[in-house]
Amino acid sequence: MKWTLLMASLILMAGLSTASAQSDLDALRWKNRILVLFAPSADDPAFVRQSRTLLADREALAERELVVLGVAGDRVETLYGDPKARHEAAALRRHFGQAAASPFEAILIGKDGGVKWRRDAPFDIGGLNAVIDAMPMRRALR
Repeated sequence: MKWTLLMASLILMAGLSTASAQSDLDALRWKNRILVLFAPSADDPAFVRQSRTLLADREALAERELVVLGVAGDRVETLYGDPKARHEAAALRRHFGQAAASPFEAILIGKDGGVKWRRDAPFDIGGLNAVIDAMPMRRALR
C-alpha cells in the first residue's frame, strides 16, 4: 500500500511539473515565439556562442517577437524579451526531454505553442529567421 501511494505521488508530481512548464509557456502563447537554449552549464561553449550570435541582432529578435530563454544547468535566464511567467529549469527539461547533462540544443516554439524547429548545434540567425519568416502567422503580417 505504501509503495502504491509513493508511486502515485511521484507520478502526480512529475505530471504537475510538466503541466507547470506548459502553463509557463502558455502565458506567452499567441504573443511570442520562444527559443529555448538548453545546455549543461552557462559556460558551455555552444551555449555561449549561440547566445552571443542571437544577441548581436536584437532587431531581428524583436521583429519576430521572440523571447529567448537559456536553460543552463538548473537555472533559467531570460536572454532576450520580457516573459511574464516564471520558468523552472527542471520542469522545462522534463517537458522537452532534456536531462541536466544533455548537450546543447535549441528548440523554437511557435506562437501556437508547438515545437517548430530543433537544432543540436549553434546556428546563424539567418537560418532561424528563414524558419520563422516561412511560418503562416509571420507571412500574414508581411
